[in-house]
Parts: sequence; C-alpha cells; structure tokens
Amino acid sequence: MKPTPTLLALAVALGLSGHVRAEIVADARTLDTVLVKGEREKQKSANQNVTVLKTGDIDDQMAQNMEDLIRYVPGVSIVDLGRFGDNGFNIRGLEGDRVSITVDGLGFAEALETTASYEFFRAGRGGIDTDALKSVEIVKGADAISAGSGALGGAVMFTTKDPADYLSASGNDTHVGLKFGYTGAREESMGTLTFANRTGIVESMLVYTRREGSEAESWYDDTVVLTGTERRTPDPIDVESGNLLAKVDLVLGESHRLGFVYEQARATNEVNNLSRVYSPGYLSRRGHDTSDRDRFGARYLWQADNTAFDVMEVQVDRQETESRGLTTIIAGSGCPGVVTPCLRSEDRATDQVLDRAAVDFTKDWQSGEVGHALVYGAAWQRRDVDFTAVDTRWRADGSVASVTIDPAQVPKTDVQAWNLYLRDSLSLMDDRLTLTAGLRYDRYDYSPRLGPTFEDDSGTVGEVSFSSPTWQAGASFEFVPDHSVWLQVGRGFRAPSVGDMYAPTNTATATEEASGNVVTVWSSVANPNLEAEKSLNTEIGYRWQTDRLKLGVSVFHDKYDNFIESAQFIQNPDTAYRNCVGAACTITYGTTYTMPANRGEVTVKGAEFEGQWLLGDAWSLRAVYSHSEGESQNGDPLQSISPDRGVLGLRYAAPTGRWSITGNVTHALAKKRSDAELTPNGQFSQNPSPDFLSDAYTVFDLTGQLLITDQLRLTAGVYNVFDEQYYQWSRIRMINEGTNTLYGYVTSEGIGRYSEPGRNFRVTLAYHF
Repeated sequence: MKPTPTLLALAVALGLSGHVRAEIVADARTLDTVLVKGEREKQKSANQNVTVLKTGDIDDQMAQNMEDLIRYVPGVSIVDLGRFGDNGFNIRGLEGDRVSITVDGLGFAEALETTASYEFFRAGRGGIDTDALKSVEIVKGADAISAGSGALGGAVMFTTKDPADYLSASGNDTHVGLKFGYTGAREESMGTLTFANRTGIVESMLVYTRREGSEAESWYDDTVVLTGTERRTPDPIDVESGNLLAKVDLVLGESHRLGFVYEQARATNEVNNLSRVYSPGYLSRRGHDTSDRDRFGARYLWQADNTAFDVMEVQVDRQETESRGLTTIIAGSGCPGVVTPCLRSEDRATDQVLDRAAVDFTKDWQSGEVGHALVYGAAWQRRDVDFTAVDTRWRADGSVASVTIDPAQVPKTDVQAWNLYLRDSLSLMDDRLTLTAGLRYDRYDYSPRLGPTFEDDSGTVGEVSFSSPTWQAGASFEFVPDHSVWLQVGRGFRAPSVGDMYAPTNTATATEEASGNVVTVWSSVANPNLEAEKSLNTEIGYRWQTDRLKLGVSVFHDKYDNFIESAQFIQNPDTAYRNCVGAACTITYGTTYTMPANRGEVTVKGAEFEGQWLLGDAWSLRAVYSHSEGESQNGDPLQSISPDRGVLGLRYAAPTGRWSITGNVTHALAKKRSDAELTPNGQFSQNPSPDFLSDAYTVFDLTGQLLITDQLRLTAGVYNVFDEQYYQWSRIRMINEGTNTLYGYVTSEGIGRYSEPGRNFRVTLAYHF
C-alpha cells in the first residue's frame, strides 16, 4: 500500500526532530516540562551538539536495539554489514572505529574484518541491551576530551543503570520490575527482570533481559527464487540474546561509596545463508555466530569538597569480548577425492581483552564574578587483540581430509595506552557568557607477537607508538534575554586499530628478467610509518529558548587528515620481471603490493535545525533537520554520508497524566549519483560507481503509552503505518549488482532483501512494585 501522509508538507518545511520524552502533567505551563531531564543535568561531554536519551526516552520509543535508539536522530545511522549486524555508528559520514563507543567510560572492542564488503567474518564491537541503559549521549563533532581516540566525527557514550535509580532517597527499600514485549518486524519476544534493594549500607541491583527472535523483515513477504542472488527476502536467522547487569554499592558514609559491577552480554545467530546457495558449488551454507562480552569492574567515589577537588572517582575494569563465526558448507564441487557432496567449515574468531584504570576529578568554585567547573584526570589501559582461523575439509564418506590453521588476520597484539586531560568551563556576566577549554594527551604503544599463526616474511611488522595532544574550545553568549550564540572548535584523533596497523602480510616470488633469479617480493605488508588520523571540527550555532519554545540552528565544517585506507604500490619499479603462463611470457617493471596508507584530506560540512514547541498544556511539537555533504581532496564525494533526514513529532499527553500518543514523521531525501560517484583510483580500494541508490521516502510512526495503574504501563506502536517501501543508504551502498555468489552481490530482484520492514508493530507491558 502506498502512503498518503497529510503531514508530508510540514515535514519537508520544518525538517524532522529527534525524539525527546515529553512528560506533561495536569498543571504543566512551561516548555521546561517537556525537555529531557538530562539536558538540565551534568553531561559528560561539553560539546554543544549533544543528543541525550534517558531511560524514559528509550522506553517511550520501545527501542529494542541500537538502530531503534537513533531512529529519530538525524545525522546518525547504524553501520549494518555482515552477519554480525550492527558494527557501530555513522555520524555525519564517519563510521566504524572513527566513532568512539564507550560504556561507563570503557571503550568497546575494535572492529576487525576480513574484507569491508564481505561477511565471511566481521567481528562485532560488542553489545549492550537497551534495557540496561540509564542514558545515551550522542555527540556530534570531535570530543576527544571526553571520549578519547576514535571520536573524530563524534561519539556514543552509554551509561548503565544504578541501584539508586530505582530506590527511595533513604532508608531500606526494594524494587521489583517485570517487562514483556514483542516486536513484529523481527518476531522478537523479550522479557526483563529488574531487582533493586537497599539494606543498611548495601545497595544492590540486577537487570536481566532475554530476547528471542528472527531476522529483520524486508518490505517483501515472499520471494519467487528461494536461493541465490535473486532471493528478495532476508536469509532466515534465529536470534537469541541475554544481557545481565549486576551492581552492588556500599555506602560507606555521606562522602564515600564503593561499588562493584558485572556485565554479561551473550548473542547467538543461527543463519541459513540461502542467498549464497547455488548449484553445483554450495548446496547448503549455514552460519553459527556468537558474540560475548563480559565486564568486571569496581568504582570508588569520594565527595571530599577539599581545595583540590569536590569529587574523586576511581574506576578499574576488565572487559572481555569474543566474536566467533563458524560457517559450514555442503559443497557440490571441489571435494577431496572428487566424490561429491562433501562438508567443509571455516571457523573465525577474535578475542579482545581490555584492562583499564582511571581516576577523574571535578571541582566547582567561584572566583569573584567568575564561576569555574573544572574536570581533570588520567587513565591507563591495555588491550590484547587475537585472531584465529581454522579450516576443516571432510571427504564424501565423512572422514576428515584436512585441518588447516590459516594465517591470522592480525598478530596477537598488546596495545598499551595512557592519557591525561583537563577541561575548565568559566561562567561570566551572571552566567550569560560561558567559555570552555580543554586539553588532552594520549600515547599508544603497539607490541605485536609473531608466531606459527602469523609469520611476517615481509619484515614490516614491528613495535610502533603513537602520541597526540587534542584540545577543545567553545563559547556561548546570551546577547539578549532568551537568545544566545555559540561556537566550538575541537581537535580529534584516532590511533590506528590493530587491523589497520597489521593487516595480513604476504610475500610472493618473481623471476628477474636480467639474471633469471627467482626472488621474494612483497604481496601485502604493514606500514610502520602510518600516522594517526586527525580532525578539526568547527561549529557555530544560534539558540532561542523560552519557557514554551526552543529553537536552534547550527552550521559545521569538519576537516579530516590522514584517513587510513588500503592502497597499492609498486616495489622495485626499475627492475624488470618475467611472468610466464605456459609458453607465453610478459615483462613488467616492478611488482604490485598492498599496504595501509594515509590518504589526503576529507572535508564534511553541513547544517542542523532543532525546534521544540509547547503548543498548549497537553500538546507539544518537535522538529529537527540535518544536512551533511563531504568531499575528498580530489573533489570526490564522501560516499558514507547519508542523505538529508529529519523527524517531525507531535505529541498529546492527557491532562490526567494517564496516557499519551505520539506521531513521528521521518522524511529522507534521495541519494544522488553525483553524491556517490567517485573518480576511479587504482591505488586506493573503493567502489567508484554504486549500483544502487536510495530513493526519497516518508515514514510515519504512531506510538502511545497508557498507565493502566500506577504500577502497570502499556506501550504500543505501529511503525511505517503507510507501508512505505524504502531503502537506507547506509545499508545498500556497498551492494553490487550481478550474479556473483559472494556477499554484496544481488540481482535487481535480490536487492529487495535489503529493503526496510513494511508496516509493523511493537508492544511492551511493564509492571513494578
């Protein structure tokens, strides 16, 4: 069914808005009532362009995964490629490890993949369930002071729930919560149990969430061709996940608190890879993928209120992340002993262990008419990265033909890092002028260890170090009451990941024409002279805020240097080599090899609009719009930038406070070929001309909440009400048209399996006592 949305004209005129929770009670009279509480609380980032989602926002949106979280945040999308699904966030065109992701200050694992557009193995960065989150800060623009390496174009900072979030301010107390839900687009059933207790000085909490579902639907509900590249419905996947968050806090006095935390995240995907089945090659192809994350931590909080600091927080954590992709294939050709069919498997796994210790201080004081809000601290961390690959081949009679330990994607590597930071915010002129300045210094030391699974005949793998100062400065000035302008400038950086630094090294042989000698030459090598990526982010904005209105507009200009990409080079260009195939021989000068290298500048610029209106005691309207465009040094567009998108939200909350209903219209522009076509470049790997582009679309979602009793809450929603058929650019930009059986190849019919779900619904029921 095709949509006929009556709000389309308004959506185009005003853009669209990020979802902000609106709690309107019977005596509401000001806009402050509908603002996110987190905007009035102290946030981690001093960046002016931060979207804060609190527990209430997550519940109102019925966000079940990371993609749901940013559904109403323009300028932000999910990197969704490969069997492991979500692999990080895209903010203003930067993605993967170029966007920092932290949970309670602890960085997620590095991305590690075999090939960018191939799901043979792509290790996820780790997961956390939305029901364990107290808040999410989505930072647009560099903020290395708060997020560290990787915050080139932005950061996503998760904060988990605490026992005190559920308990009364003092005295013994117990909270029990139950939540059940169903998501139609993934046929997902979920349940969450929450328990919190205070007995004397001990506060404890346990949050456990269990999910069982299937693959996300496409717009199509059937397919003419069941297997191969023409299949237009997604491959069947059985998904199971469990997430446990446990905390114990000891309140040692009014000034001292000692806490312990344990997190356990488990996810399993059983994939029936029908789109990769073809005769006679693959008669069956299945995947068993697991992603595990464990975190053990301790935190000490001292509210000292002394000369050096008001609050000191010491945090020690260990995080273990393991991703494994086991692929089993029944092959109809290429079998040992020639007899078919036969079985073979490819087992890929990565283990990453992160140890971190950090101390942070805050100090607020008044010096004459100048107020100071100082934060400073230091941290040390060590990350161990390991990769294994095992291939097994069976004969047709079931006996094992071979077990091969393949060369590892990267060597087992130890990365030690430490940092120091300081940031001060000054309030002047009766808080009308705020000046912020921060400085941070980071150092990274890489120590790879060679062994049987990673040999380096090229001699290019070795210890390297990276260090970088970063800084941030900003100002906000209320030039007349309710009207202010702001400016921020920040320097970000990203140290290379282990995958960037030590991609597999290989050598080959070649015959010198002059001497006839067979010599060893490079095929792929590491680059000991690789430099860290850096960014300079500048943004200026205007904000008008009253009790019933909040409007803001900003423009930004971000420049990135030293982007790391795989490139091709010529070794020994003055030497002639003879290449023979049978009796035919050719002469070439030099041999080609690949190596990670720093590319030139990339520039991203754009504008964003934000608006919130309190239309009455019960009605509120929200609107934001985001536009980005980017190009590299040679004038080519940055392909990873998503088209303009926005969300317009209208909400009614009954004066009784017992129920509310919200409508959100999302509108996105089409991806133009001129914004995706690249100049062919044989040196750097790229996709010069995408085969598929995303069209403009408009999607309407309708959600509502009902307090059946003070303890029982029902939330329900219909998404894509008008059953719009549409595609996300971030999902299809690396898909190629053709009949090749590798991942990323589809026919014009098969592209349908990458379409977004049609009309679907969700419902959750939450009870607490």
